[in-house]
Order: sequence, then C-alpha cells, then structure tokens
Amino acid sequence: MKNSKILPRIPPMWYGNPSPICFIGSVMRFMEYIGDPVEQDELIALSGVGLCFPWSFASSCDEVSIIPEIPARTFEALGYQSEYITGDAVKDITVCFDKIKKSIDSGNPIIGFGITVNIPMSCLITGYDEGGLYTRSFWPPNNVDREAEEYFYSTDWHEKCAGLLIVGKKIGERLTGAAAYDRITEWALIFRRYKNSVKAEGKDVYVNQHAFDAMVKWLLDDEQWQNPNQDGKEQFLKQCGLLLFQYYRNNLYEYLKKLEAKFPGVVNKPVFSAIERINAAIPSAHSSDLWLHEAVDSALKDFAVMSEHAMREKVVKYVHLLKEYDNSAQWTLFMPDFIKKQQKGFKVDNFEYRHLPAMRFIGAEGEEFSNVKRRIEIMDVLEAMQEYKTGFDHDILFMHHYGLSVENSWHGVWGRFMKADTPVPEGFLSFDFVPHDVPVAGPPYYSSFALAIFTGDMDAMHSREGFDSDAMYDVTRNIILGDGVVIPYPEKYWTAEVFFDGCDKYSTGYLFSIGEWDTERTLL
Repeated sequence: MKNSKILPRIPPMWYGNPSPICFIGSVMRFMEYIGDPVEQDELIALSGVGLCFPWSFASSCDEVSIIPEIPARTFEALGYQSEYITGDAVKDITVCFDKIKKSIDSGNPIIGFGITVNIPMSCLITGYDEGGLYTRSFWPPNNVDREAEEYFYSTDWHEKCAGLLIVGKKIGERLTGAAAYDRITEWALIFRRYKNSVKAEGKDVYVNQHAFDAMVKWLLDDEQWQNPNQDGKEQFLKQCGLLLFQYYRNNLYEYLKKLEAKFPGVVNKPVFSAIERINAAIPSAHSSDLWLHEAVDSALKDFAVMSEHAMREKVVKYVHLLKEYDNSAQWTLFMPDFIKKQQKGFKVDNFEYRHLPAMRFIGAEGEEFSNVKRRIEIMDVLEAMQEYKTGFDHDILFMHHYGLSVENSWHGVWGRFMKADTPVPEGFLSFDFVPHDVPVAGPPYYSSFALAIFTGDMDAMHSREGFDSDAMYDVTRNIILGDGVVIPYPEKYWTAEVFFDGCDKYSTGYLFSIGEWDTERTLL
C-alpha cells in the first residue's frame, strides 16, 4: 500500500512478556528492537516506577504511565532524546501522524497510550498506513491471538490516543553508578512530595501516600462493602493494589542490590532493610496473590468477611503499616543528602535511644504557647513538684496528632515529664506514657524514644520560623530510619523539642517516639 510502512520482527507482547507492567514492557520491547536492551529491574528503578504507587478503586490504576513524570523522564535516564506528547497537543491529528510517520520511517517504533483500548494502557506503535496504525499491545482488540505474527491494527487511534512518546537520537550513556543512584533518590523525593492525584479515564487516581489514604477511605466506607465479592473489590485491593506496590519496590530492591555490588558504597544500605520489611509484610506476593489471612487475620481466607467493619479496620491498620514502611524506604533514599544540606552551622553532638518506665507528661496549652513569661511560670510550678521528678527534668514542647496521621492537626503542649500518676495541677493537662504495647490509638503513648542533641550555631538553626523543628525532626528521624528502628506511626507517634537551658532559650534537643527496640543495642 502506498504511504505505508511496518517495522519487521517486533515480537508480540502480553502480560508478563516481557513485563506485567504495560509501560515497562513497551519500553523493553523498544530498547530490544533498537539493539540496546534493558533489564526490567534496571528500567523500573531508573524510570521512577520502582518508587511510584498509583491507585484508585475501579480504574486502570496499574498503568504507571498515567503519572506524567514517568514517560517524560524515562528515556533521558537511558541516554536518549525523547518527546512526550499529551493533553491538547495530542489532539492535533495531522501533526501527531506526521511525527509517527517520521519516526517509523527512521526505524524507531513509538510508545502510544490508550490506542488499542479505551483506557490509557501503553502499546508499541510499529507501523502505519493511510487508514490507521499497526501496534503491539498487551490488550489487543477483538481477542486477537496474542502470539500471532500479525500486528494489531487500529483505525480509530486518533479518537482513543491519550499520548505519544517518541524517542530520538542517542545523546549520552545510560545512567549507572552514582548517577543512577542520584536519579533514584530524586524519584524518592518527587513521590514523597507528590500532589494528591492524577487524572485518568476522567477520574482521580491517587499517587503514593495519597493512594494509601484513598484505599483506607474506601475500606471504611460501609456502603461499598455490603457485598465484598461484587465489583472486583478483592482484585482492586490485592492484584491491582498492594501486590503491584510490592512488585514495584521489589524490582527496585533487586536493581539496588546489583548497583551496590558493582559500585560498593553508592547505596545507603538502610534502604535494603526498609524494602525487605515491605516484602516480608506482603506474604505470597511471588505467586500473584496476597494472603490476607497471614498478613492480617486468619478469617480472611474468606474475602466475604470484609463485610464486617471491624475486619476492615484490621486491614486499614495493615495498609497504614505498609504506608509507613514505604515512607521509610523513601526517606532512606533522599534524606541523607537532604539532611546534609540542612545542617549548615550545626550538627548532632549526641544521639541515643532511651527506654523509660511509665511516666506522665504534664503541661499547658493555649496562650502559653507563645507567651514566654507564662511558659516560665508553668515550668516553675512543675519544678516545685520535687517528689515527682523522673530524672529527665527538662522543659519540653510536646507535639502529637491525637494518634492520627501527620496530615491531621497537630497539638503542642508546654510542660515536663513527671512520674506516673503524678497529680495534675489545676489548669494543667496530662498525657500518660507506658513502656508496653497498648492497642489503642493516642495516649497512653510509648515511653521509648530517640534523643538527638544538637550543637553549633543555634542562630543559624533557628533562622526562620519552623526551620528549627523541621531540621531537628528530619535529622532525628533519618538516624532512626537508618538504624532500622520502628517509628510507631500513626497510633503512638509523638515528637518533642527539648529546652535544656530553659524554655526561654533555644531548643537544642529533639525527642522522637520509637516502637519495638532491642534494649541491648549499642547506643550511638
């Protein structure tokens, strides 16, 4: 046919061949075709897929290409020029077809989105004629034989097309060593700060920590769970949800292991234990299932019990746990460099873990928060209660979120730690702390914590409102995560600034709640 061309010898694609992730499989086929193949774990790590997690109930939430940064940055990491066309630009059919034709004529396939199905799945455009496009796709129309030699032909591609990724000349080398690790840490920071959601199929698909939050909201919606076996709920919780999350992270883990073996010292080693916690928390992920009866409750061998609100609350706690494990993995990647940049003129002089007996924090809030004179009066009252002192008798700004996530309002109270059951003076309030596990959100909180003491230029550390707390918070948390110590987020999570020289001076210490802790571990 005149004005047509089909690139030969491009193998078919289907789920798992060469990847269960549409976008990753399409890029792998492209790289294989141009003679520069890339392994799945390397591609997942460099493209950002290893650190993403898109999710929304009843959507094609397993298509990572809906996160625009991923297709826009993938080929840059592989050493190639690329042009990512989406939005209004993709509606100009004449211009887009000319670009497709030019790329095919030069011997390069194009990665397309949404062309073979009415959802934004990826495919590989391998040819054209005057009537349409020839593609290789995970999701061919009309149940065409996936292993057939014939290409899948689309005549209405321009109506369905959600985007095009056109790859150009090789302009550099594939990222490796420190440069590859730097790219991965960039992705960790991008997804930690990511906006709430992206649009796909006309609806919101939530990303990373927002995805976990959306899953929790869905799980707690009683109206949706009157019949758990309807509407594919099990699939969207497991196969299209938490299993894919684990699959992304596990491939990142495998690549980081290879990177560290080839370039010793490049990878911040705590990231390995952080991802290992994720893998261990999702049993049987290797066999395309998630055994909720092992991860959550033995009754969940029967998914129908999800109709019970109490059972779904247990799953919610599990989802919160995975969210915190994922936060830990991200923090171990980007936090070390971030912390170095923050510590300008000050440093951690001492760091240790403390495991105290039961105690009571007593203090006051309201106008006392900003009134230095009133704060001193509060501390004088507590100082006079000599018989109730704990030995850790410092002025404290205690901060917590009522056992909820940090997205909820925080509560700050000025006061001191006193012995358990200390009588509370009139006009004061109190919070109890215990050394053992109490399965209720909020107080009593755990009495175990990390203590970081800072020295150096305090004027620099307290240079702007909030910077002091932010800097000390980040540094302290990073050390905890680096040690692999559990932070009891969100149920028992709390922090505190310590004013060793009095509440009218700068804070120079920071406390951060911890959960399980080996009391025989060496203090740093």
